[in-house]
Amino acid sequence: MAMAREPSRRSSMASHLKMPTPIQRSIVAEYSDAVYNPGAIPKIPLRVPQRQSRRSLYNVPPSQLSPYVPPSPASSSSSSSSSTITITSTGHLSPPLTADSTVEELKEERDTPHEAEELDEKNWFAQRRRSRRFLAIVGVVTLVTMAALAVGLSLGLRNKVSTQGSQVQDEGDGDDPDPRLPVGTFAFQTSLGDVDADCTSKSTTWSCNPTTQDGPVVFRWTLSRPNSHNYTVTATESSFGPSFANLSMRVRDYRKPTERLEFSFLMNKTVTPSDASSATNRAARCVYKNVRFEAALYTRRRGNATVDPPAHPVNPHAAWPGDVEIVQLFSSTTGEPACRDALRHPVPEVTAGTGDCRCRYSSVDSW
Repeated sequence: MAMAREPSRRSSMASHLKMPTPIQRSIVAEYSDAVYNPGAIPKIPLRVPQRQSRRSLYNVPPSQLSPYVPPSPASSSSSSSSSTITITSTGHLSPPLTADSTVEELKEERDTPHEAEELDEKNWFAQRRRSRRFLAIVGVVTLVTMAALAVGLSLGLRNKVSTQGSQVQDEGDGDDPDPRLPVGTFAFQTSLGDVDADCTSKSTTWSCNPTTQDGPVVFRWTLSRPNSHNYTVTATESSFGPSFANLSMRVRDYRKPTERLEFSFLMNKTVTPSDASSATNRAARCVYKNVRFEAALYTRRRGNATVDPPAHPVNPHAAWPGDVEIVQLFSSTTGEPACRDALRHPVPEVTAGTGDCRCRYSSVDSW
């Protein structure tokens, strides 16, 4: 009898074990479409925080990430009646990889720290290259500026020497206490040579004094040396030609056979035509503006011969022993000359020519 009851008890126990519990029946009913492992996380919707940039994963200290704690059977039994369960995480969780995740996504998740390091390294090298380029540009600009300043200073010093101290260049190192260049009042005897009137449409509106080329023309000028590097010239009251005072002179070809003193200036020239107020010329007066007056006083040359430089004159207005060349030059200019008749009305028929007007005085022809 006892043997007969034992199989029935075993069968009832086996049937009892095979019968699912209410919780299991609920779980099986809810997840009948998939294999369920009661020891795993329930397959329920999860509330996933918004995904941040990858670099934020490495900025969160490990102490702030809370470990995952699986739910206890009691909590599972108490929450079986609800259809959803929410899991709250205080840390950052990356979205889970699904079965459809590609190899690129797996590699991206795996290589993210390495890529971040490479990105930082590339940014560092790029910034360093930019700094080097900037320093190179600054260096080039600095070198160009210094070169320009050096060239400008050298040219400025040259111009200063040539304009203010040309005598120093021509006269040597200044060791000679007596340069033997003339100083005093001299009479420069010349004669009128070439006369050109190509700057005007009517040749009689340009003339040179004296009107004839027979007699001598004497210029009386005073040469001075205010300091060891400069010479000046002043016209005396009895001199022929324009008046001027304290004009700077330049020494050319010092101690050479062509040694000379030169000066020039601009002046206005008034001409009274020889046929003024006639039937062929109504112009009574013509004015030329900015006529250039140039003079060259040779100290060691007279014709084809070489002479000693003139000493300081004992008598005032001593004759200048060297050659003298004086020129009044005017180039063709629109609106010049400005001619007027006897009533001071403009004479439009007198216009500019195509060449130059010139009055040349030279001492060569007077000897």
